Amino acid sequence: MSTDLSSEGVPPAATRASSQEALGSARIREALLIVGASIGLFAGFAPLYFGTISIFLAPISEEFGWGRAQTSGVGVLSMLGLAFGSLVVGRCIDIFGEIKVIGLSVLVMAILIAIQSQSVNSPIIFAILSLCIGVAGAGTTPPGYVSVIAKSLNNRLGLALGLVGVGMGLGTVTMPLLAEIFISKFGWRSAYLFLAAVATTAGILACLLVNASRNNLTGERPVNIAAARRLNATELVSVLRDFRYWLLIGVALLVSVAALGMSVHFVSLMTDAGVSKEYAARGVALSGVGVIFGRLLSGYLIDIVEARTVASITFVIAAIGAIQMSGAFNATLFYFAIAGVFLGFALGAEGDFLPFLIKSYFGNSYFGVLYGILFFVHAIGGVVGPILFGLSFDMLGSYKYALFCASGMLCTASIFVLLLGKKNSFAVH
Repeated sequence: MSTDLSSEGVPPAATRASSQEALGSARIREALLIVGASIGLFAGFAPLYFGTISIFLAPISEEFGWGRAQTSGVGVLSMLGLAFGSLVVGRCIDIFGEIKVIGLSVLVMAILIAIQSQSVNSPIIFAILSLCIGVAGAGTTPPGYVSVIAKSLNNRLGLALGLVGVGMGLGTVTMPLLAEIFISKFGWRSAYLFLAAVATTAGILACLLVNASRNNLTGERPVNIAAARRLNATELVSVLRDFRYWLLIGVALLVSVAALGMSVHFVSLMTDAGVSKEYAARGVALSGVGVIFGRLLSGYLIDIVEARTVASITFVIAAIGAIQMSGAFNATLFYFAIAGVFLGFALGAEGDFLPFLIKSYFGNSYFGVLYGILFFVHAIGGVVGPILFGLSFDMLGSYKYALFCASGMLCTASIFVLLLGKKNSFAVH
């Protein structure tokens, strides 16, 4: 009696069952990876520390007798620390692996926040701690968690990046509320201790989930750490000289200067146009919705449509939003609300496009350091953009000219992504 066997002696039904089981297991690991990275970004540096600085501003100023400008400088220093930390964390991830770098970043950042909660009345010490928190927290931001996603997934990478970005968006909404509650009940020192505990707990959970998922999700060989340590400097330099990478740097800088500049001054833009503070706050909330919507929609689209096209259209939409804010169309609340959604959409979408395009053009071997450099540029733009908008208002008495320039920057970024062309020989390895 003959038996119908596969070429390896396994019945076809058993082969299909095994294949379905493997597929189900892979999907579970993908879900663990995405949930873990989302939790990490939810309680990472950006929402947990930088996103709550405005809440801590008044109580710290009152206790120490510092001016608001002096205290708010803490935010700039922490962002500068993050910018420089992102340069280091990218290379460290390439050498030591994501989990070790992220885990250490979480613990050091939490310890420094706890130390800052006991700070004495010394602006210098407070500033140094803030700078160090930014450097240490770089691994808890996209250069840390997004690196895991990009290196682990090939299929549906865009949607995965969008879902992970939602975690940061939710953290940006939640962390200030938690900080406000603890400050009002227990004071700012206890609030910082609470945030340090949240950062530690969420960070450990995120690392456990991410580590549990890292079981060859892509079907490729795991990253060879020893090979990464022997990274050929000549090869890396050749990537850094590629005009496509410089186009991406230009995109990161232009979008961050324009979009973050508008974002920081968004409330002032509306109140100057006669919108009440109450409705202005609702406009900010709509921009937050735009960030989440931009993350999800752009992430979904770049998996099925060419990423360059989606990015170009997104930046043009944001440019239209900038013109709307200038009052060129109408300065009513409705147009501001639409502009806020467009602005948030661009900010959210940029977080998907940059890592996706890096992997598409240059692969995994240099991802950490390449993304770290782009994130550094993005962070610098986040410092420069709001300053330029402020100078525009102080010198010209209006945000209108800054908004026209921002619209031009976003249109230029739209052209830059179209000039990237087809994938080059570096991708995907």
